[in-house]
Amino acid sequence: MPEINNIVKFNKEMQSLINTKVTNSSFTHLDWGQDDLQAIRSYIRSHYRNEQKGRCSYCRGVLSLRSAANCHVEHITPKSKYLKFIFEAKNLCVACADCNEIKREQETLGTEPDPLVDGDIRVQYPRSSNAFKIVHPHFDNYNDHIKIFNGYYVDSSPKGHFTIGACKLNRHLHEFGWEEDLVSEDHIT
Repeated sequence: MPEINNIVKFNKEMQSLINTKVTNSSFTHLDWGQDDLQAIRSYIRSHYRNEQKGRCSYCRGVLSLRSAANCHVEHITPKSKYLKFIFEAKNLCVACADCNEIKREQETLGTEPDPLVDGDIRVQYPRSSNAFKIVHPHFDNYNDHIKIFNGYYVDSSPKGHFTIGACKLNRHLHEFGWEEDLVSEDHIT
């Protein structure tokens, strides 16, 4: 079963502001942080924080339950690449600061792997799991794709492999190496 079963629903006032933004030809992904969208970002964050039971969609780490500092609104398909999906409820979730920053950094550099299959030709947001290369919290069961052993991430599907790479989930391993107490050759063989 997917992690997220209830999408965020915007009230009329929020939807009106969203419509104003998306119909404005000068609106870009860089405008996501505008002050007038702060209430919408907070609303999205609160909704998905509860849906995800305080866990990051990618690394499964614990999110801040009150602060936005370690509970970022995440665009599953990058907002810079898919502006038309910037307010799409199924394109939104919450992620920890590290996962969000890693994805954003790749987005900024133009090196982020595209999580959509045939993304260039998508007119509407996909409605099924097979349209995504990334483990999608609205469509996929995380445990079908990624196993976590003592803090290390192991893929069990191509989606798991993509997600581990796109979010650099084994970043602790790459930064600090193996923790000998947690992993021994007996575990590996």
